[in-house]
Amino acid sequence: MAKAIIIYQSKEEEVYGKHLRSKEWIMYSGRITIYDRQLKPVVLKLKSEIYDSFIAINMDDSIEFSGKTITEVYQKLNAWFRSKGVVF
Repeated sequence: MAKAIIIYQSKEEEVYGKHLRSKEWIMYSGRITIYDRQLKPVVLKLKSEIYDSFIAINMDDSIEFSGKTITEVYQKLNAWFRSKGVVF
């Protein structure tokens, strides 16, 4: 099986969200990559930048979302944030 070729890659410096109960900001950074494959060509990999907050216990250190379009990937990110009580 041939390895997928990267068509586009962008560094996502700041992905912010605000925790509704504590009113604290959370931050993730990562990379969005678009491949030339048919099945879920868009991948967003994020790494937590939360260091000194109790919210870090409930949030993942790193997470990956994939989908057919960039919009679908960010919808999944938004749904995941909402499940954690965070507004994107």
